[in-house]
Amino acid sequence: MKNEIADLRCTIAGLIGENDRLKEGNEMLIGELAAIRDMLPDEYGFEEGTVEYAIGYPEGVKDLVRQTIERMQARIEFEQLMYEMSDKNVCDLMELLMKCLPVLDERNPAFNDLSKELREEIASFSV
Repeated sequence: MKNEIADLRCTIAGLIGENDRLKEGNEMLIGELAAIRDMLPDEYGFEEGTVEYAIGYPEGVKDLVRQTIERMQARIEFEQLMYEMSDKNVCDLMELLMKCLPVLDERNPAFNDLSKELREEIASFSV
């Protein structure tokens, strides 16, 4: 009986130690995920408690990573679309300016220098 009690005490002490070790591991993991979350730009931010939820449920970590990747991909697609639209607008404006320059030259000789500078700028955009 004495030996059984001693064995139970050792087992309980081992379980308490294991529990403490797991708590420390979870706290480290929460800290690491929080640090990663803090490194992300604001538009990838998550609601308060998301990281803690992810720790509690292993699938939550996968979901958190998947969400982050989806948000980053959406942001990249949006920025690419905006770049393409602005590039088209610049080309349209340059074309319009090219059409206006001859009229500018004819209307007022004082604009010749400005017209010349604009033509040089337009030429620098040509590929």
